[in-house]
This record gives sequence, C-alpha cells and structure tokens, in this order.
Amino acid sequence: MLDNTTNLAAEQAELAAVLSSGIFARAPSLAQLLSYICLKHFNGEHHLIKEYNIAVDALGRPADFDQKRDSIVRVEAHRLRKRLRQYYEGEGASHELRIDLPSGGYTPVFLSAARLEAAPLPAMPDAAPAELPALPATPRTPKPWTSRWILATSALVLLGAILVLVSTQSRRNAPPPANPQQFQPVDLSSTANVSEIRISAGASTAFVDAEGHTWVADRYFKGGVAGADPKLEVTGTLRPHMYQTWRLGDFSYRIPLKPGVYELSLHFVEPTFAHNSDGSRSFNVFINGAQALQEFEILNEAGAGQIVTARTWKDIHPGKDGFLTLDFKPNSNSAVVSAISVIAGTAGRLRPIRIAAREEPYTDSTGRLWSPDRHFAGGKLVKRIEGIHGTEDPEIFRGERYGRITYSIPVPPGSSYTAILHFAETWFGGTGAGAANSRIFDILCNGLMLQQNLDIFKEAGGPFLAINKTYRGLKPTASGKLVFQFVPSKNYAFINAIEILDEAPAPKR
Repeated sequence: MLDNTTNLAAEQAELAAVLSSGIFARAPSLAQLLSYICLKHFNGEHHLIKEYNIAVDALGRPADFDQKRDSIVRVEAHRLRKRLRQYYEGEGASHELRIDLPSGGYTPVFLSAARLEAAPLPAMPDAAPAELPALPATPRTPKPWTSRWILATSALVLLGAILVLVSTQSRRNAPPPANPQQFQPVDLSSTANVSEIRISAGASTAFVDAEGHTWVADRYFKGGVAGADPKLEVTGTLRPHMYQTWRLGDFSYRIPLKPGVYELSLHFVEPTFAHNSDGSRSFNVFINGAQALQEFEILNEAGAGQIVTARTWKDIHPGKDGFLTLDFKPNSNSAVVSAISVIAGTAGRLRPIRIAAREEPYTDSTGRLWSPDRHFAGGKLVKRIEGIHGTEDPEIFRGERYGRITYSIPVPPGSSYTAILHFAETWFGGTGAGAANSRIFDILCNGLMLQQNLDIFKEAGGPFLAINKTYRGLKPTASGKLVFQFVPSKNYAFINAIEILDEAPAPKR
C-alpha cells in the first residue's frame, strides 16, 4: 500500500538504504526476504505475497513446501520485524520514511513521519510473551513524532516485566537445579587426560550410541536447569533419545581438556515451540570468550520445531587454563542445548564425514567408519538384500533412503568441500520392472544444481552395480551447512551413502 505523502522512488530509495545497512548485511536471508516482498509491492503484485510463494521463491524451499509442517516463513518474518525495529531505533532513526511489516501478514507498508505522528498507537509486536523489546545502545533525544512509539515501547517493557516476574515466580515453585551456582566438580587428574568427550545435556544417566560412543550424563555446567521429555518426538535422527533431554536458561560449560586440536559440535532441537508457532528463542553462544553464534534461532535453523540440527567447529583448543568454556546467553527466552561433543581433530581440516543410509554403523574394508543415517529430512529408510558388484564394500549399499530427500550436514564455513555420493540401483531391473530411464532425479547443493536428470541405472550400466558421483569446491552456507536435495523427476530419488571431505590443505609435518 502506497503512502499518499511519498512516491515509488522514495520507497525504493528507502529499501536500498535498509539493505545496505550493517544490520542487514549480517542477515542475508532477511535481506532476501525483504527484497522479495518489497519488489512485489512495487510491482503491485500484492496478491502474490503469500506464505507459499515466499518460501519457494525467496527462501529456496522446494515446490512441495507445506506451510502446515514448515514454519520458516513465519519465523523469518518475525526476525525481519525485529531487525526492522532495531534498524529504525538505531541507524535509521532519522529517516522520514520507514518500512513496516504489520503482524498477521507479509505485505510491507511504507510509513512517513507525518503519517506515523497521526497514526494510532502501534500494535504490539509479535514477540514471544517473555521477550523484552530491544533498547537503543546509547540514549538519544527522541524526535517529536516518535513520542507515541516511545509510549508504546514503555507499555511493552512493563508488560514484559510482569510476564518475566510471573515466569520467575513459577520457577521458584519448581524443584531447584542441582548445584546451580557452581560448575560441576572437575577431577583434572582423570578427565583432563582424555582426548574427547560427549555430553548428553540435562541427562542424569549415560548412554552408548550405535557407534559405541558413550554420551556421559550432564556435567561441567554452571547455571540453567535440566529439562526432559521422554515422549518428545523428533525427526532427522535415528537416536531421538539424545534430544529428549536438554539444558535450558543462561548457562555455561567448562570442560577440561588436555592440550590439542579438537572438533566441537553442538546439537539442538526446539523442545517447546510447535512447528506452527512464531515463538522466538534467540540466544548467543561463545567459545572461550569469542562469539560463535549470534541471535541463533533453532526454529529458523531447522525449519520447524522438533527437527534436529547441529553446528560444528574445527580448530578448537582449550584455553590457557586447560578448559574449553562454552557460554550460552539468551536474547529472547532461554538458551538451550541438547548435546555437546568434543572429539580429537586435525589442525586446519575437518575430519571426514561418512554417512551410510542404514541403521547400523559400518567399518569398511580400509578400516573407515561409516556412521548410521543422520542429518536427513524426508524420504524413507529401507534395507536391500541384493548383492552389489563393482565395490569392495557391498554392505554400504544394503541401506537406502528413497523419496524426496534433504541432508543438512553441518560443516565449518570458511572452507570448501568435496562430496562423494554413492549409489547402486537395486529396484529397477531387479525387484521392480524397468531399466534405464525408469528413475531420474536431480541433485542440488545449497540451492545450486549439481546434477540434472541423473539416471543411476544408465550411468552404472545396469542394476546392482555400485557407482559414485564426486562434486568438488562446494561452499557451505553462512550458517555452516551443506544442504543436499535429491529431487525426483521420474519415480523416487535415492541415496546409499555420503562422504564429505574438507579441501583445506593437509597440515605440514
């Protein structure tokens, strides 16, 4: 909707100013969303500013996007409203024209200062109940036309304070966490001599995963509270119990490590907000005092609630005091983490990632370990009994994920990667009728086409023959993910195994 006091050129200039600001330069996905809805607005195509169109055209979701299961647009719109408020409270405070995204829709509104002065009090932003509005970093003398906004903000602060007080009182009635003000005891004589540790956050007992790794009960923490829900149903993993406990609040971990190079992975799932909720959980993570995650939102990262996600860092070292210190600091609502793994690493290079689409791990003929299926979304896991030829490791191909499939594999940004994808056609030409041209699908990585119209039967020369496809120079997203999509064109896509290799130079000896 056009404001009578302005014109299209002024609106386009304001959009350009917002997009060139520092606050949006650090949020490319939000800049993309804002550009898309504003361009539709400029073209008079307001009827096209719909959740499905935004998801597919602006945010790169596949054509089968289901807004009932995937809340990405609502989550991103919430973040965009928050960023716009921050921009106009800071860098854009002097602008006579501002962009607003009213709650309940996605069509942008351009408001002039004169119209803002004459308008009624703004509606409450769509923040989570306990979220306090962001305040300017430094005091400013308000312009006359901002007086109503300041009154509304003050009302929100008061309301937020009341809600926080109620929340605090509820927590007082709950059982207190064990030793909340002190780190858990550390026996450096034993724990500092191990080269890796896996912690099940919030858990009171340890468990052993399918690969034989022990995830110890929660320890080395300070602050926060333990949470658990044995009935929490999560997707994207074959070990859901790992995500049915968590640590929540404002907390830290101080993990003793012997000197060396490590890889760190943090595992998350949103345990509270539903997939159709715009609930905001935003927090920061610091590694040895350096910020590693800023305004991290699990819902935005995973795409919906109860979907697992992870972040991974290489070249992690203990501090001078012999500890790896992780600080989880809330922005809105509490910070949360489900599990922490610290394993021995290689300087400058991520350890190879090998995933087989099967329920059990597999050690191949050269002694390399292939993890059970993980980081997946969509598709179905099946076992194949047919003998596979053309490989020394036919067992890798006895598991298969088929359908419309996505793998979101966490890797550190700042490097490029090689992906080796393993296939063997066991249905067409075998149990199912058909031959070449029976199954055709595309492969994309981070939205870019890697392979179009792939026909495994044709490329391998028949069924039950192992082949692999290698793709080099793959760059992760800014959030540290290699997102592979297997999109069917004719019958289902499928994958047997995935290898990810860091292309960084090998360390000098």
